[in-house]
Amino acid sequence: MNEHPISDRARYLARGILLVALSMGTLSGCAVVSGQNDKAQTANDAESRTTRGELNAGYSDLYSSASGLSEVDKIFYVKVESDDVEKVVTDVTDYCGQLATRLKELTADYPALAINREIDPPIIKAARDAQKKATLKRFAPVVGDSGTAFERELLIRLLGAVDQQHYMAATLAEREPNPALSKIMANAADRFAGFYDEIDTLLKARFYR
Repeated sequence: MNEHPISDRARYLARGILLVALSMGTLSGCAVVSGQNDKAQTANDAESRTTRGELNAGYSDLYSSASGLSEVDKIFYVKVESDDVEKVVTDVTDYCGQLATRLKELTADYPALAINREIDPPIIKAARDAQKKATLKRFAPVVGDSGTAFERELLIRLLGAVDQQHYMAATLAEREPNPALSKIMANAADRFAGFYDEIDTLLKARFYR
C-alpha cells in the first residue's frame, strides 16, 4: 500500500535529476518580396508561432524538471545523514517548488505560455524510462546505496540537474521576446548557477579531498 505514493513521486523526481538534453532548433530566415506586405506578415506570424512553440518546449522541460527536483527531499530524506547535504538538498528542492508554482501561475498571466508540451520522441522516452528504473533502483529509500555512497551520488546527480536547468533558463531568458518573462528566466538561471557552485564546493570538500 505504501509503495504507490513513493512511486508517483519518484516519477517526478526521475524527470528532474536525470540529465535530459533538449535541442532548441534554430529558425531559418524568411525571404520577403518587396512590396508584398501580406506575405511578409504571414511569414512573420508563422515564425512567431514557431518561436513560441520552441520556447514552450523549453518551459515544459524546465517545469517538469523543477517539479521533479522539488520532490527529492520527500523521497530520499530518510537516507540523507549529513547536515550540509541536507541543507543543499533543501535549498534546491525549496526553490524548485517555488519555480514550478511560479511557472504555473505565469500560464494564467501569459496565455501563449505553455508548460505541458510533450518534448521527447518515443524512442528517446523509452531509453530514458529504462534509465529512470535503474536510477530509482540505486536510490530506493529502503534498499540501494546508503550513507556516504548515497550522498555522493545524490549530489553528483543534483549537480548535473541544476547545471542543466541553469542553461535551460539562461537560453529561455536569451530567446524570450517578452521582457518580463525573460527577466524571470534570467533570475532562475542565476539561482541554478548559485546552486551549482554550492553543490560543487560541497562535493570537493566532502568527497574529493
